[in-house]
Amino acid sequence: MSESRSVNLVLSLPSQLADEVERVQRTNPELLVRVIEYGMIRRAVFDHLEGVFALHRSSAPSIEMT
Repeated sequence: MSESRSVNLVLSLPSQLADEVERVQRTNPELLVRVIEYGMIRRAVFDHLEGVFALHRSSAPSIEMT
C-alpha cells in the first residue's frame, strides 16, 4: 500500500477471542495488522467478483424450461 493511516476500531467479540486479539496486539501488532489487511482484501475481491457475476447473470439470455 502506498499510503496508510490509523483507524480505531471498537468490536464486541466473544471473551476468549477478545483475549487472544489483545494478546496478539501486545506481542505481535504487525501480525494483527496483516490479518486485518488480509481479511479486508479478501472481502474486496469477493465483493468485486460478486458484482461481476451479478452483471453477467443479468445480461445473460434467459432460458425457459418447458
